[in-house]
Order: sequence, then C-alpha cells, then structure tokens
Amino acid sequence: MSNRRTFLSQAAASLGLLYVTGITPELFAQAHEHAKAAPRNLDGQPFRFFTPQQAADYEAFAGQVFPTDDTPGAKEANVVRFVDFALSEIEPQNKENFANALKALGEQAKRTNPEAKSFAALASAHQIEAMKALEKTDEFGTLRFYTIVGFLGDPADGGNKDQIGWKLIGFKDDFYYAPPFGYYDERLMKEQKEKA
Repeated sequence: MSNRRTFLSQAAASLGLLYVTGITPELFAQAHEHAKAAPRNLDGQPFRFFTPQQAADYEAFAGQVFPTDDTPGAKEANVVRFVDFALSEIEPQNKENFANALKALGEQAKRTNPEAKSFAALASAHQIEAMKALEKTDEFGTLRFYTIVGFLGDPADGGNKDQIGWKLIGFKDDFYYAPPFGYYDERLMKEQKEKA
C-alpha cells in the first residue's frame, strides 16, 4: 500500500539521483580549475573582497608604507589578508569606499606614468610619486589607515602575522593573556597558601 509520504520521498530521491548523475567529470574539472585560479593571499586562502589586480595594487601600496628591508614589511605581516577579512566580515559597509580609493590609486598611477597598466606595475620611485600626489586625499587616508591597522592590529584578525608589527615597535601583548598583578592578588595568594 503506497501513501503520499512514500511517493514524495521516492520522487525526491529520484530527483536527487538525476541531479548527481548530471554532474560530469568535466564539470568537476571546471570547478577545480576555477578554484585554483581564484586569487589567493599569503596564507593560500582565496580572497573574498579583492580581485587579483586590486590585491596586487594594494599590496604594492602597503609595501611602500611598510617596506620589506632588514625587517619584515606589510607583505610578510599579511596586511592584504587582514583588509580582505575586515572588508568582508568586520566592515562590509566600507567596501565601496575602499574600492573607490583603489580606483583613485590606479588613476593616479596612469597620470604618473601613462604607460602603466596598474599601480603595482609601476617602478618603486613612480609608486612613491603617485602616492605623494594622493597624500592629502581621503582615498589615500583610507588606504593608509587599513595598512596601519593591518600591520599593527591584533593578529587574530588576520594581519600582523607572527606579531611582526608588534615586534617592530617593541609592543608586548602580555595583557592579552595575564591580568595585572595588584595588591588584591597578593592577598588572594596569601589566603590560598594558608589553606594549603
């Protein structure tokens, strides 16, 4: 005896089987190639906000603010990953402002060197020249702000990898893990010692 519930469950199973059999090896291969081609950050994770060109331009910008020399710079601190995370998860309302700032950076790169394809493609001296031309604008302020926060912020948010920024300025993050020792702690320890 067949009822409506049995009929619906068999129909759903049949539709599911049709869907699964419709996924071909070629479709799997295309999906795998697409995943491999997605832009990736320093940790090998795909970007959620940046396009490959935006990531390259911003990494070049951040690299001029915190260059890699005898100390690690913005690239090693994974500033681009922080900004990608921040704009995707923490402050998605700022995506448009940041995208406009990157656009202004690209336009200034073309004014600095008309043959330039992007800010990242400019020579270091031309990058600095383009940045100086934008220095007093809100767009520059936006890019610089996110760079500084990504370099010196809490590593839990994706930037300041291995506490690079904190080590560079001599900041110790002890207060994150241990409360300050005060007179009340001394009394508590004394009481605990007496009980033992």
